Amino acid sequence: MTLSILAFFSLLMLIAIIFYGYGFIMRSTKPALQNDIEPCAICKKQFERQQLVEREIGDSKLMYFCKACVIRLYDDVSKI
Repeated sequence: MTLSILAFFSLLMLIAIIFYGYGFIMRSTKPALQNDIEPCAICKKQFERQQLVEREIGDSKLMYFCKACVIRLYDDVSKI
């Protein structure tokens, strides 16, 4: 009898740990809508990732540039 009670409470504890871990993981991830939004590296305005030019700097750093900033940089270079 005591063995079945211990098994029952162990099972309840295991289920509680699983639900707690699942809730912790769900709270720590960003919502799907915010994953596709990045700031421009120059003007710092928020854009969807599809609207930005992505460049890798070094081995791991990604920088995003909006169309207006790229055009402004091109105009500045063409004046030189």
